Amino acid sequence: LHQRTHWGVQALVDQFEATYACVYTLVKKILESCLTCHRVNKRQLREKVQGGGELAKRPFERVQVDFTELPKLGRYQYLLVLVDHLTHFVEAFPVTRATAKTVIKILLEKIIPRYGVINVIDSDRGPHFTSRIIRETTELFSTKWEYHTPWHPQSSGRVERMNGEIKKHLTKRMVETKMNWVKCLPPALLCIRTQPRTDTGISPFKMLYGMPYDFGIPIEHPKAVDKVLTEYILELARRRQELRKKGLVVQRPPLDISLHKIQPGDQVLIKTW
Repeated sequence: LHQRTHWGVQALVDQFEATYACVYTLVKKILESCLTCHRVNKRQLREKVQGGGELAKRPFERVQVDFTELPKLGRYQYLLVLVDHLTHFVEAFPVTRATAKTVIKILLEKIIPRYGVINVIDSDRGPHFTSRIIRETTELFSTKWEYHTPWHPQSSGRVERMNGEIKKHLTKRMVETKMNWVKCLPPALLCIRTQPRTDTGISPFKMLYGMPYDFGIPIEHPKAVDKVLTEYILELARRRQELRKKGLVVQRPPLDISLHKIQPGDQVLIKTW
């Protein structure tokens, strides 16, 4: 009947349930084996549990990186953007070309001296991230470079959203100051770093340094005034640990369950858009 009508599961069940018991499972198997229905039917997309990578437990332990293109200004045409997984603290550098040598230069001269060696860097599979010089350099520091799943833009979601935020704040500063985007980049990054996040309720700056950015407005934060210096340092360390726990909670851990029955070697249909 299905080969003649291509009815759905419920229609076939309704047709036969008065005569046959447990027909639902049988009908579902029949539909799953029909290539015509798989090719033509609009799939009902159900939101599934999203998995993630290993959790970052300290700042700049895991970093997501990407190049984003901006209007050419003198020698500069790209931004190399790096986002910390734990704190969401962002670093962005104007560069002339999107190349592997540029990535290595920024890591060695800017990132590692400031934050230490990064355990894991993840990115898309662009040629500037997959070249031999990237692999050889990261091996020297025992840094693991992970690549995102093709056709799965959510893998790069953290840095892609940050690219949009940077461009939005750059546009606002350029409109207000009439300066170019290279000069507007530092204040734009400051605004992003010091803005409280909706998921944690605190800013990346505060999570990284253990205290809020001083805008010149009186706000409560630990001060060394009337305290012994050692007590201040201990209090600062305690607060930083508490703040980073919030960043740990909102990360997406890896899944410990399988979301499908597909195994290596199985034949599947690929949707052409």
